[in-house]
Amino acid sequence: MKKYFLLLVLIVISGCFRKKADRFVSLNETKFHIKEYGKGQPTVIFENGMGSGMDTWKSIPDSIAKATSIFSYDRAGTGKSDIASQDRTIPNMVKELREVLAKENIGPPYIFVAHSMGSYVGRYYAIHFPDEISALLLIDPSPDRLYDSYTEQEYKEFKEFGDQSFANSKPGERLEWENYLENRQFINKKKIPDHIPLVIVSATQWDFYEYHSQIMNNNTYSKHLKETGSHDIHQDKPELIIKLIHELIERVK
Repeated sequence: MKKYFLLLVLIVISGCFRKKADRFVSLNETKFHIKEYGKGQPTVIFENGMGSGMDTWKSIPDSIAKATSIFSYDRAGTGKSDIASQDRTIPNMVKELREVLAKENIGPPYIFVAHSMGSYVGRYYAIHFPDEISALLLIDPSPDRLYDSYTEQEYKEFKEFGDQSFANSKPGERLEWENYLENRQFINKKKIPDHIPLVIVSATQWDFYEYHSQIMNNNTYSKHLKETGSHDIHQDKPELIIKLIHELIERVK
């Protein structure tokens, strides 16, 4: 009887120390909402679009977790994460991400899956820490070079449109918008290393295909797809995104 009691105690203690998949991580007095589950390598990192939380991916991470480890999170000031004191620049976002990953002992290699503005984070990460990235999937990424072609009036009108769109958003979400146009300087005209397989899915809603093509690198397995659907093409066609991620997992294993 005593033996079974001790076994039960050990099971309870083990459960207390086991990390919860859905949890908060404190970093420089900022709590980040993260979700880590699945098993094996590479770890697939899901990077949300501007002002979005991890729920933007719906059931996609669950499907991928059957094959490997996944990591999703809310950037500072979005979703359930606290606002950070650092400026909302892309380098700071990447710094925070890497610090959270290191603190939680989630090491490379990573497959980076990024939507919209999240592509700036993924691209910057791949450019500056290429040895940590095994593959990159960009889903209707923000077209940084499009804004270079704007006239002064077009730029002003776009800025006013964004200001109105985010007027009633949470402060952290609004900060991402307020830094959005300036943040393109950190990835504009910078190439993703050719050793990294790069897949880009361009949606037809705003048809950024021309500008997305300028992001492509020269890896043999890189490819550029044009799909009918909205900017949230990952929600329109989750089965396509799941298929592409599985292909990248098989490619880099």
